[in-house]
Amino acid sequence: MGVDERDLGAEQVAGVPGAAKDELPAPSVVDETGSTNDDVMELGRAGEPAGTAVAAHEQTLGRGRRGHIWGSPEGGLYLSVLLRPQVPMHYLMGLSAVCALGALDALHELGATKAELKWPNDVIVPERGGVVGAVRKLAGILVEAGTGEAGVFAVCGIGVNLAAPHIDMGSMGSARPLSAAGLAEAMGEGEAGEPLETPGFEELARALRDHIVARVDAWEAAVRGGRGAAGPLAPILSEYFDHIPLLGHEAEAVLPDGRACARGTFCGLDVWGRAELRLADGREVDFASEQASLRAPE
Repeated sequence: MGVDERDLGAEQVAGVPGAAKDELPAPSVVDETGSTNDDVMELGRAGEPAGTAVAAHEQTLGRGRRGHIWGSPEGGLYLSVLLRPQVPMHYLMGLSAVCALGALDALHELGATKAELKWPNDVIVPERGGVVGAVRKLAGILVEAGTGEAGVFAVCGIGVNLAAPHIDMGSMGSARPLSAAGLAEAMGEGEAGEPLETPGFEELARALRDHIVARVDAWEAAVRGGRGAAGPLAPILSEYFDHIPLLGHEAEAVLPDGRACARGTFCGLDVWGRAELRLADGREVDFASEQASLRAPE
C-alpha cells in the first residue's frame, strides 16, 4: 500500500534516530479503535519515538490502499508502527516493500512459513497444489507519512487475519478482492508432520513490530551507506523477488475498477517498485502500484 506524501517536501529528510530494539516497550493493546494508523499518526505528531505501536482486536474505520475500506472484524490483529527512518523524503515510497519483508520475517520466525508476498505488499498464502497465482490474502499493509515537531515520520499499518473472516470480500472496496486466508493456513509443519500452533495475539504483535523496525533500520543504514543510490528498493530488491511467487509467470494488470488493461509475463520489478510486464508482442510496460495490481489470469 502506497505512501501518502501530502504536504511534505520531496527533499525533506525523514525523522530522527529510532530506539534500539531491546529498549522498545510492548505495543499498546486495545480491544477496539477507529484506526490504529490514526492513533499512531497522533503519537507521531506528538514526537513519540520510532517503534511506538498500537494493536487492536477490532477497528471500526479501517482503510486500505486507494481509500479502500479495510474490513476489520473482531478476530484479527490490527497493528500500526511508528517509523522515523533518516532517508530522503522521496525514498519513503520504498517503505511498503521494506515493511512487507519485515512482516514476512516475523511470520516465518513464528512458523507461518507458507506466507509469501503479492506485489506490492500484500501477504498471501499460495494454495497448495494450485496454479501459480492461486492465492488467498492473509494480511494487507498501508504505509502513510506525516509530520510533527520531531520531523517527518511514517506509520506502517498491518491487518492480519488470525482466522479467515466471515465477511463479504466484495464489500472491502476492491472491485476484484482476493479471498481471505487465516493464520493457521500459513503455518508450517513440525517434525512429525503436524501443523504448528499459531502464535498468540500479543506474541504476533510484538514480533511484527520488532521485525518491521529491524528491517527499516537495516534499510535505512543501507540507503545512507550508498546502497540505495539507484533507487529506494535497490538494497532489498533481490530478496523481495524471492518472495513473490507470481514473478516469471503470466499475469494481468488490473485497474482499480477491476478491468484488466494488459496481460503478459510478470518479468521484473525496478528499484522504484514498478512492476514490469512483457506483452505477447515483446513490448514491455510498467505499472506503479497506484495504477494497477497484478493477478494470475482467471
